[in-house]
Amino acid sequence: MKVLLIQPPARFLKQESIVIPPLGLAYLASSVEGDGHKVKILDAFAKGLSWTEFEEEVKKEKPDVIGIGGMTPTIDLTIRAIKICRPYTPTIVVGGPHLTVYKQDFFRECPEADLGIIGEAEESFRLVLKRIEEKKDIWDIPGIVCVDKINPPNGYIENLDNLPFPARHLLSDRHYRYALWPGKKITTMITSRGCPYQCIFCDKSIFGSRWRARSPQNVVEELELVTKEFGVQSIIIYDDLFTFNKQRVMDICQGILEKGLKIEWKCEGRVDRVDFEMLKLMKKAGCSLIAYGVESANQNSLNFLKKGTTIGQIRRAFEITRQAGVRPMAYFILGIPTETYDESLKTIKFAKELDPDFAQFSILSPYKGTKLYEETKRQNWYQEVEAKNPFDKDKKRPVVISDHWSEKNLRKILRAAHKSFYFRPSYIIKKLIKVRNLQQISDLFSAGLGILRWYFSKEAS
Repeated sequence: MKVLLIQPPARFLKQESIVIPPLGLAYLASSVEGDGHKVKILDAFAKGLSWTEFEEEVKKEKPDVIGIGGMTPTIDLTIRAIKICRPYTPTIVVGGPHLTVYKQDFFRECPEADLGIIGEAEESFRLVLKRIEEKKDIWDIPGIVCVDKINPPNGYIENLDNLPFPARHLLSDRHYRYALWPGKKITTMITSRGCPYQCIFCDKSIFGSRWRARSPQNVVEELELVTKEFGVQSIIIYDDLFTFNKQRVMDICQGILEKGLKIEWKCEGRVDRVDFEMLKLMKKAGCSLIAYGVESANQNSLNFLKKGTTIGQIRRAFEITRQAGVRPMAYFILGIPTETYDESLKTIKFAKELDPDFAQFSILSPYKGTKLYEETKRQNWYQEVEAKNPFDKDKKRPVVISDHWSEKNLRKILRAAHKSFYFRPSYIIKKLIKVRNLQQISDLFSAGLGILRWYFSKEAS
């Protein structure tokens, strides 16, 4: 059958500084290609297609089945795309985090979709296509959901090595870019699924709380493939927690060195799951950037978030990361209900003290499916407002409006954070010194312009 997997267009067309390959679609594509289906991925966001151009592409393809996913911040785009696709295919299958959380409620909002798959979808999607092709009933397949039916999910994939590598040959590399690696050919990877930690703001609806990992040999094999076959220079590892198992990290790094792979890569870590020995070997194997969820400079706030880390661990992690020669990146959360505006200012000051290569400041967001959502609903704190950072894709962002936080204060603290961190002459000079070519200048200018536009925009102020 002809299968078209879709990433919808952007809400508004503009130059994006971060455009990454849709790894979930690429995994679905490789899973069903092996069954003989003719698969295409239409990444309308990366291609910068307008909604009219998107419809023309879908109309031209006329696929037997369309697959599309979506996260809550951009689910309006998924729904808009489904409505456009409806006349051009007999079957539309939906997946992703939003559907997995909202289940049947999604179809009440979007009756144009035929069915959905909750949880990890690779095996169930294969079964759906097989049954449709054979003209057999699909409604007993695990994880299937529609407006009046829901089946238990298929369960988690135990051996991730059994998954074929993502179908990167169906993606156009030239469309992808990452602001922190200007001018580099990039791709994304995932080497493990699940996270055992209990941060209350984290949605684990797809991969769950049990950490499952691919073998070091399997990971290195994919790294070798993307560098040699696709000419990739920089790789973003999107595991929730790449550094969870030290020995596995060390084995992956040794494999990279033994294969002589010349790559640079970024991963996500926890400040209490790194040490100097591991970071030093990661650097030797090409790790140039590691991102830590710092969240707050206030221990009470970390405790409220169930982060399980301390301020001392944060400082130590940044110290040994720099000693190892790896650039640190940091995520910060503002608008935590247990802290005042002045206490949030301490987090901004802390960000400048840590001085990561890049800092992402976000307002605490209680998305459905998280423990935070349950708490905010119980406390009557939940609201959706215009309090977004320059890189958020939400129409409106769910936030916590409590005794300490109004919509006005949330916007004010977010604006103060970006101004205080990014508009420092020392930070700007440090970035300019590292520029090596015209493409890097262009990408850096685009990222900086995005922050400036947001800072002086109506929604920021």
